[in-house]
Amino acid sequence: MSRRRQTRNPLGLILGFLALSGLAACGGGGGGEALGGGSGVVVAVPLPQIASFSAQPTTIAQGQSATLSWSVSGAASLSIDNGVGDVTGASSRSVSPAATTTYVLTASNATGSVTASAAVTVNPQGPPPTQSALQAARTYSASVGGQTFLVMHNGQIIDEAYANGGAADRVQLLASGTKGFTGLIGAIGAADGLYALDEPVSQRALPEWSADARKSQITFRHLLTMTSGLEELNDLAGWLDYLPARAINPPGDVFVYSGDPNIFGLALERRLGGERVLDYFNRKLFTPLDMASVRWGTNFADGRPQLSGGAYATARDWAKFGEFVRRTLDGSWTGAALLPRSVFDQVLQGTRAHPAYGFYWWLKEPVPAALAATIDANNKNQFTRQIKPIIDEPLVPDDFVMLAGAYGQRVYVIPSRGLTVVRNGPVNENRFDDRELLTRLLAPP
Repeated sequence: MSRRRQTRNPLGLILGFLALSGLAACGGGGGGEALGGGSGVVVAVPLPQIASFSAQPTTIAQGQSATLSWSVSGAASLSIDNGVGDVTGASSRSVSPAATTTYVLTASNATGSVTASAAVTVNPQGPPPTQSALQAARTYSASVGGQTFLVMHNGQIIDEAYANGGAADRVQLLASGTKGFTGLIGAIGAADGLYALDEPVSQRALPEWSADARKSQITFRHLLTMTSGLEELNDLAGWLDYLPARAINPPGDVFVYSGDPNIFGLALERRLGGERVLDYFNRKLFTPLDMASVRWGTNFADGRPQLSGGAYATARDWAKFGEFVRRTLDGSWTGAALLPRSVFDQVLQGTRAHPAYGFYWWLKEPVPAALAATIDANNKNQFTRQIKPIIDEPLVPDDFVMLAGAYGQRVYVIPSRGLTVVRNGPVNENRFDDRELLTRLLAPP
């Protein structure tokens, strides 16, 4: 929000006073000599008016630009401080501050001047990985079957390599990395008003659950965070086969890594009112982000997509998704507005059942030891295998978030370092270790 202050010109005020005095002296008789074109009245020029002054985006990364825009009336001249200068006759100006800067717009005329301010926040980001760090990480990835390795720093590709059958135009299995798309679509659906995140799905989507004491309380948020309380189910033939699942825990109490994304798909399908779920994905996510390569290569027997792990994409297209998340987090996103920031932020918030897991995204968040043991007990030691080594690694910044799929399919997003990293591996290759790659990539000079 801009701040405004007014500076009145004393001469303008005196002229205004004289004008009023002259009007009184004339007494309406019309015999006095005109000071302003024969009327006998001098009309003071009103102060300029600044209707708006703003920056878009309000937060940028180092090296990026923001646009200052304004709407002003009644000004003879306009200027902006901090090196911008005279902007008379213009309505916008691009700026690229090196650090967080508050710009002051001054609108002036003969009567005086008014001002308004707008701030641009610059997120300080670490330097890119060194060439030796990039080489060490790339070499490690390839040594354990890695097919793609792509590193972006502040939106620019600084390392891209393909090996072991990988190629720039090859679509790669994302496995459970697919869930990142599903989690974001879950938030987009809420932003579109299809449902509320904390609305029980039995109300308007899955009425089959309305008579069950526990299942009737399962919300969209529970499904999007793997905290539905439903039993673990695998190898089902279709979305409808999830409906009879037993609720073995109260919703929200326990994290179980299972088929919740596909149950969410069924609930979303019913709320769309005829539009196919994959058409909604394309319209709301893939087309706006120009992710033309996405394919669904693993479907259920009923033809519905495996929203928990069936997508394929090129490394560059998966990186576009990671970049959207990174730049939304650091405030520098200027592309299509997919959803409000307040809703987006919920995608990357953990739950009391698993603080290090959001809407199918892994987070670097501390987890109490007792809770970690419970998560491990219910998920085949997944906490210890998947995210604990990253949480414990001091080289990994606290704003790290990750999509992870079987066989080493990964997207790492680290806003404080300006980094988006994509790595893919072949099916049936399980030697990949996140900590090994990350400590090589993030090693200090």
